[in-house]
Amino acid sequence: MNDDTFLVSAWDDDAQGIDESRNPQGVNERKILEACENGDLETVKGLINEDPNLISVHDKDGYTPLHRACYGNHFKVAQYLIENGANVSSKTIMQWQPLHSCCQWNAVKCASLLIEAGADVNALSEGSQTPLHVAAAHGACYDMVQLLLMHPYIDATLRNNSNETAGDIARRSSKYYNVFDMADPLLDYKNIELLK
Repeated sequence: MNDDTFLVSAWDDDAQGIDESRNPQGVNERKILEACENGDLETVKGLINEDPNLISVHDKDGYTPLHRACYGNHFKVAQYLIENGANVSSKTIMQWQPLHSCCQWNAVKCASLLIEAGADVNALSEGSQTPLHVAAAHGACYDMVQLLLMHPYIDATLRNNSNETAGDIARRSSKYYNVFDMADPLLDYKNIELLK
């Protein structure tokens, strides 16, 4: 498995904009996704007030309005979506939850919001990538890694399908790998469920 395979998503080509063919065909479904991606809270509110079911639409890759709001770190939009029933655990085809999207694009404010709303900090995507794995792969995500490592239920010992921990990834791809020293190596992560 290529070391970068776990980061593949429909959003990887974001420098060239959204591939419109990935959006749903319905007009309002497209509008809600675009409004969330662009941080257009007033349009989001109007669409949700008109049709509350739009909160759960998704594109062909499974990205929901919440994923898209998190992609752009649009805190107020993400907050509004959560307050109106958006699922913080919704999954894309690649099993990415909105928290994975935050970690890919260093959307720390939205990540904090998702965590506060109950997002699973150890959620596994395809390739057994946790949000921490995704954040660790990006050297500029120091604040994100720190946020995740400070969570009481984080399991920094989880290994992806390449048998790497997030710390292993950080050591080869980030100058901030020492932030992983914050994770207490003496904590028995296998028994963490007993603390919940």
